[in-house]
Amino acid sequence: MKIALAQLNYLIGDFEGNSKKISEAINQSQQAGVDLVVFAELALTGYPPRDFLEFDDFILKAEAAMRKIAVECIGIAAIIGAPSRNLSGKGKPLFNTAWFLSNGKVQHLTHKSLLPNYDVFDEYRYFEPSAEFNIVEYKGKKLAITICEDIWNVGENPLYIRFPMEELIGYSPDLIINIAASPFHYNQSLIRKQVLRNNALKYKLPVVYVNHVGAQTELIFDGDSAVCDDGGNIRESLSKFGEDIRVVDIDESFYGTSPVAEVKISEKDTDISLIHDALVLGI
Repeated sequence: MKIALAQLNYLIGDFEGNSKKISEAINQSQQAGVDLVVFAELALTGYPPRDFLEFDDFILKAEAAMRKIAVECIGIAAIIGAPSRNLSGKGKPLFNTAWFLSNGKVQHLTHKSLLPNYDVFDEYRYFEPSAEFNIVEYKGKKLAITICEDIWNVGENPLYIRFPMEELIGYSPDLIINIAASPFHYNQSLIRKQVLRNNALKYKLPVVYVNHVGAQTELIFDGDSAVCDDGGNIRESLSKFGEDIRVVDIDESFYGTSPVAEVKISEKDTDISLIHDALVLGI
């Protein structure tokens, strides 16, 4: 399956501008013969939208923009992060959602389960955590679609009592896809890649990870999207601190691989120049 990772710089609340970027990436991917293009968590709204989420007009604009984008998904599928309404009448009014678009319409919604509520994150203030887990079948592949924190609960001291991937693995997926909004801090690249490696090794599956890039309020997003095989080897890394679209063909070579002993990062990843690049992007 040919997958395009679309690492883009969004503006919070700029539905016209964000939609244009997303549509252009979909069209570019169509021309490249891509099967699926993946965008970041809450890509359509920008991250973090915070109290904008409390305005119905904001949600209506997001829904209208998503429907318009869906029409363009003919012969290609897209996974796009955006809020969606909680229609159950229980809990908070919104979900943090990965929208799966294909054949010109919305085909599936995957809601985030693990909502960070520490440090710079306050997602639990706005979103209802999902307790339902399903995979998406597309072109003969079973996709375990997850949102940022949902794959981070794999360490020795987990922060949550729920384990989304433990639920999803029961459906025998072929691939883990994670859309994220993971801010930069020193050494974060190593931490992220270790999380990808841990998931790949534990579940014996390749992982596709797409992050934001850009500066929003006090947060800087460094991109650093990546793809690893089922042995935890990083097979593709996207740019740091810049927009990037990369096509990766997830073929047989991503399965049955030998695991790496540890995640290795380049000398630049531990250099003070990373902080310089982050500050320049923030300005």
